[in-house]
Amino acid sequence: MVNRLDFLPTRLNAAPVVFRGMTGHEVGMMALGGVAAGLLPGAIGAWLLGAIAMVPTVAFACAGMALYVGGAVMRRLRRGRPASWLYRSLQFRLARQGIRLRGADALITRSGPFSRRRMRYQPGGRP
Repeated sequence: MVNRLDFLPTRLNAAPVVFRGMTGHEVGMMALGGVAAGLLPGAIGAWLLGAIAMVPTVAFACAGMALYVGGAVMRRLRRGRPASWLYRSLQFRLARQGIRLRGADALITRSGPFSRRRMRYQPGGRP
């Protein structure tokens, strides 16, 4: 008897929810963004107060706030939509602005009228 799956459920391949509705990659991106956003205020605070420990303290506090607020925002944005919807919508918005990311050439960004009927005369063809 052969033990094998003829199908693979899609939920097995989905990234697990780790924290506040975000996956591991999203948590990492949100935390890095918070650390980066907190470096400048931390450096200014360290310069004003003369305490170099202000830089990592403020940076990690900003990372925590980014995780807390960012998780709520991400949950609200993705409610009832597929997992890849947010990334595809951001990719589409950037492609419409002229910024092409990897895989953006497969997106249809042109808008115009669409018709299913055949034209009576097709340019370049026989009448």
